[in-house]
Amino acid sequence: MQITFSGKQVDISEKLRRHVEEGVLNSVNKYFPAPISCSIAFSKEGDEFKAEVTVHPAKNIVLKGTSESCADPYSAFDSANQHISTRLRRHKNKLSDHKGKSGLDEAEIAQQAIFPLVENEGEFDINENAPLTIAETEANIPVCNVSEAVMRMDLADECAIMFKNSANGHISMVYRRKDGNIGWVEPKA
Repeated sequence: MQITFSGKQVDISEKLRRHVEEGVLNSVNKYFPAPISCSIAFSKEGDEFKAEVTVHPAKNIVLKGTSESCADPYSAFDSANQHISTRLRRHKNKLSDHKGKSGLDEAEIAQQAIFPLVENEGEFDINENAPLTIAETEANIPVCNVSEAVMRMDLADECAIMFKNSANGHISMVYRRKDGNIGWVEPKA
């Protein structure tokens, strides 16, 4: 597994690197035998150390865990890594329950436009009054049912996920509402 480190106002010593590598490998290898990558970002603001751990244990699965500690970067990492380990354990069981029921349709890719265009005398210009889309992304749209989509959204620690509903073949979306409940958007046929 490839592990990358970054630090903002934190010196990442060799001892800290070994501690992080050992911790991440122990947590991830227990549930996924061949993890892909991991990135760890340490930062310090005032007296608080913050650790953000992003693990890519398998294709199309990304987990994020963050933690803050006043003591040192070791305890911040340990807490974030414990969070990752707990989520891996919890969701590995869900993944094994759903194994074989769905797959990814890799031919289907979602794309967003950066700026809305306006036709102006045969040429296209950027409409500066339109809301700005921050980034263009490409993503595989998983083929799954609603409960699997919610699980994937929780695994990735995202606020929304688009998926192809295996029950009816339509593109759908689940999202986390402000009140903490899950919303589901299903387009009309």
